[in-house]
Amino acid sequence: MKNTLKINHIDRTITMDRTFAKNAENTRSEEYAHLQSVRRDYPTYTVVRRQIKKNPNKESWKGLTYEYMENYISTHEEGEARIAVLKEFAEKRLISECHSECHRYPTIKKWFLEKYPEIAEFGMTAPAAENSKVVDLPQQTAEDAA
Repeated sequence: MKNTLKINHIDRTITMDRTFAKNAENTRSEEYAHLQSVRRDYPTYTVVRRQIKKNPNKESWKGLTYEYMENYISTHEEGEARIAVLKEFAEKRLISECHSECHRYPTIKKWFLEKYPEIAEFGMTAPAAENSKVVDLPQQTAEDAA
């Protein structure tokens, strides 16, 4: 049994993580027996499942893959600049291979977003919409088109 219970005497709670709770559902498991033993020792304590605190302001970059970055560079750079940036991108990916996996993607993502800030700004509604200059064009009628 790797997952254990934590007893908080101040809040009078018995805290378990998600894996322990899942294993304790089986009445024949070690976790179930351990939970019942602790509940007998502390009958007035409340059993709670630990929740991970989530940052609501965290920016998520779902879809910003290496393949997407490469395609974006290919379609938004011209001629010699495209070749140079793709070489730089390939070099960064090669260099990142010697680092642990948790440092590879964030480093390349940071470089990409610094090089193409429009990706980070895409979908910004309130501040960006106030600063943009939108001009209403006159409606073209069928007579004007002919």
